[in-house]
Amino acid sequence: MFKKALMINEKLTNSLLNGCGLKGILNTLAVEMNCALLLENSHRQLIEASDSLRKIYLNSADYVREKVETVDIKEKCNTNRIKVSSAKGYTFEKLISPVFVRNNIFGYVSLIRESEGFSELGYIVIEKAASICAMQIINETSAFENEQRIKGELLNAVFRGEFSEEELTYRLKLMGYNLNQPQYVFLFHLDTAKSLIEKSLKIRLIIIKLQQLKT
Repeated sequence: MFKKALMINEKLTNSLLNGCGLKGILNTLAVEMNCALLLENSHRQLIEASDSLRKIYLNSADYVREKVETVDIKEKCNTNRIKVSSAKGYTFEKLISPVFVRNNIFGYVSLIRESEGFSELGYIVIEKAASICAMQIINETSAFENEQRIKGELLNAVFRGEFSEEELTYRLKLMGYNLNQPQYVFLFHLDTAKSLIEKSLKIRLIIIKLQQLKT
């Protein structure tokens, strides 16, 4: 059992390192455990699911209508085993483990089986899968945050005139912008609350005057 667990752990880690994404991670474990997997957020909204989920649900949205016999998980910070009835009336079991991201529960990853039970191996690999999913989520979040920060810093530098045209072109190409295509620039003027109130009062006065002229 531990040999099998180590092999699965290695495959999950490789899926993470090879950039397979959440879908690839869940599919890897689904094949090894011969079951379905899904990842939900803390409100039980679907984030991602393995391809094998369709064997239990007609489509990935059907799971929303399931009736969970144990809705309130007593120990949300631990792995739990619950019985579930699908919208079609089929009963199956879920092994749910919390996904912690930056010391908070981001959501839950679940192993799902229509029959049989979950051995100790299931508990080991689901907790490993939760850790791997957390790493992937952190990677994606960090990548997005860094991209937005770099774009902001570049834009500020452009406004300050710190780059030459050649250097700016080079940096934009590194960020994936195709400068051979037409580019559009949008400028926005944000009205202050005071100016918005003044405009609203002017509009009201115009409406009142128009009404007076009609009468």
